[in-house]
Amino acid sequence: MTDKNYDAIVVGARYAGAPTAMLLARRGHRVLLVDRARFPSDTVSTHLIHPPGLAALDRWGLLSRVTAGGLPEIATYAFDLGPVSLAGSPAGYGFPGSYAPRRTVLDKILVDAASEAGAEVREAFSVEELVTDGQGADGVVTGIRGREHDGPQVTERARVVIGADGAHSFVARAVGAASYAEKPKLQTSYYTYWSGLGFEHFEAFLRPDRAFAGGPPTTT
Repeated sequence: MTDKNYDAIVVGARYAGAPTAMLLARRGHRVLLVDRARFPSDTVSTHLIHPPGLAALDRWGLLSRVTAGGLPEIATYAFDLGPVSLAGSPAGYGFPGSYAPRRTVLDKILVDAASEAGAEVREAFSVEELVTDGQGADGVVTGIRGREHDGPQVTERARVVIGADGAHSFVARAVGAASYAEKPKLQTSYYTYWSGLGFEHFEAFLRPDRAFAGGPPTTT
């Protein structure tokens, strides 16, 4: 165990956990942010940032970092349904379009912003168990145990432990978090990157039991 006491420990440092840690740190809280990945780190999911997300990045002072380097603005969404095609602008919240950065870019920006705000960031950190005070339903999560690489196991404690570790959250499983607003799985999605396809907008082609979508080049 270290001799530090945190106000919050955030498990998971991608686009949910890193902004949470950043905003808490900006309010003066002592925050530990951990993730098993090292950044920049790719994850082939969830690229398109719609105008509400751009508005949040703008409030946080991070939008210019995300759009730097010639990242193209996506001003039109088009949906080809076969018999009918629809196209329009995603404009809103004061933004005429959206952006689709690679997660290697976006997540690194968010993690760095959390660190700049004062959060302690530990990359390549695996959480092995939650620390609790009390037993059963009366137990309260008060920290984590885990390790960096092949280092020794450490215990860190905080007033609040926040699980932001994705769809298969270790934290959610460990506390038996109840599921709600669930829908059955209806599809499987694959992401990949190609050059020379000529997309100028976000375009989706939907047919029975299959669909394809693409957009302009992203940053690498």
